Amino acid sequence: MRVSSVMRAFATDAKDSKGTGGQEPAANDKKPLSELPRGNFSLDIDTTSVLDKGALEAPKDGEGRPRTNAKARGQGTTSAEKSRGFMMRAMLIGSCFVGAYMVWTLGRDFDEHEHEIFHDKDNINSFIGRLMLRIQAMRETVDKPVWDKLLPDPLPFPYSRPYTLVVDLDQLLVASSWDTANGWRTAKRPGLDYFLGYLSQWYEIVLFTSQPFYAVDKMLEKLDPDRRYFAYQLFRESCRQNGGKLVKDISHLNRDPRKVIILDINPEHAALQPENAIIMDPWKGNKDDRELLALVPFLDAIGIYGVEDVRTTLKVYEGKHITTEHAKSEAMLKKRHEEEWQARKQRLGGLSSLFGSVSTGHSTKEPPKTLLETERARFHQGYLEDMRFWKENGEKLRKEMLEEQEKQLQQMKMNAWDGVARIFGGGAGTPPPPQEEPARA
Repeated sequence: MRVSSVMRAFATDAKDSKGTGGQEPAANDKKPLSELPRGNFSLDIDTTSVLDKGALEAPKDGEGRPRTNAKARGQGTTSAEKSRGFMMRAMLIGSCFVGAYMVWTLGRDFDEHEHEIFHDKDNINSFIGRLMLRIQAMRETVDKPVWDKLLPDPLPFPYSRPYTLVVDLDQLLVASSWDTANGWRTAKRPGLDYFLGYLSQWYEIVLFTSQPFYAVDKMLEKLDPDRRYFAYQLFRESCRQNGGKLVKDISHLNRDPRKVIILDINPEHAALQPENAIIMDPWKGNKDDRELLALVPFLDAIGIYGVEDVRTTLKVYEGKHITTEHAKSEAMLKKRHEEEWQARKQRLGGLSSLFGSVSTGHSTKEPPKTLLETERARFHQGYLEDMRFWKENGEKLRKEMLEEQEKQLQQMKMNAWDGVARIFGGGAGTPPPPQEEPARA
């Protein structure tokens, strides 16, 4: 092997050095590497294949000068390069003209309509001021929802509701989890059906989520298959941007803000109208959760008492746990009601039992129910009747709704086909089917 040959060569050199008395050769006795004998060396590199100096030199032109790949100054460019350069200069000049025109357009004088919008702003008489006002208006237009009115006008009585409850979806009504065994699973919050069904007697319930429609469509079909609870559904495109964050702006709901309550888990969603918001803790899927049901007495009390402005009521509970504080308030009112009843009973003496039983129908041994308790019992009975009606007739109504949807879809297809026939056929489209004549006697 070549390695052993090299080792033997080094051993031979070592013996020669010992033969000279073990003295190292002087510095002047050292020879260049090129003059060393090669007979005892066997190298892996074939040194005979190394290129000579002439092979490494650059080629020369006709005049004997070295030739490089660089173009000489003044050498002509190709037509493609000339065309490319011309296009770049034309685009640059065109961009300058377009930019100058846009700046002039944004800074020009206001027309009559714009003057009505910006008449109370500063610097409307300066070019820069008008430019900045128009740019700010354009940014606000981009940040606003897709539609100026997110909901249609309220329904007429008796189909309308006096209040609007805007509810979020994820971690408020449902909770989703994922694992390797089952994938994605979604749980419905305990008491959700009662919460939606009972409160829908006072509230127009609007589902407003920051998620896109395609992400929650299937989930909503399971939550409210008959469209009984959610009057309307709003999604991500109905939100607006505020400081780079998604916000649910209820000023675009087309509803009186004095009658709107936002129920959410993220305070940023209600950043523009925090006085209308109830912020709850996120629900993580706990089966023993009762926070949503505990909020029902507060919300139905607003409907029963007919609160004129919900913002004043929410202001009272600002920074407090609403369900706990409202329960204390109800207990105090009930206690005061019982004390007034006891005082009235003692003042009237024996006549109170006679007139009390005849006029109110209640036993004198216990105080009568408060207005809140009486109305709750009445509306709870209405909820039970509604549930009973859907249990008995729900299947029939669903079938009728499905048939109506299929009929409308078929009619849409016929209208589309008739339009295509009119365009390409030049005729009057498909004629309606002939009516059958009644049989003659």
